[in-house]
Amino acid sequence: MNDIQGMEYDWLAVDAEGHVGFFSTAGGGYAPEAFLQDIDSFDSAIATLLALPPTTQALCSRELSPGLANTWKLMAERGVFAYDSDPLGGPYHLIAAPENPVAVHGLPTSVGGPAQRVALAAKAFRSAKVITEADIMG
Repeated sequence: MNDIQGMEYDWLAVDAEGHVGFFSTAGGGYAPEAFLQDIDSFDSAIATLLALPPTTQALCSRELSPGLANTWKLMAERGVFAYDSDPLGGPYHLIAAPENPVAVHGLPTSVGGPAQRVALAAKAFRSAKVITEADIMG
């Protein structure tokens, strides 16, 4: 984990209901070992997700300056719950939620495969406003 401190990384996970979550470390958030072992496949999965057309409306609590891509909102518009951490660490907070979440099995294998490597079996993104390091570690 110390190797990525201070740098922004994004990863995916699946919850107890089979929904997908997108997590931005903001340089300080905890990153699971399954992600750290294969960062490239998670990066590729996220790029694939962002290339898909929007499928639903999103509720987003963060607005960005014009010209900046709101990746959290873009993810939620593709059916994925989107969380962000803090540069100083701490838990992940829900930033954007899809009106109609997508199931991991409804996504391409190149997305679902990496996402399923991080299973948060005790959480449901639909109701989880905060995800802690303990939640991720299981």
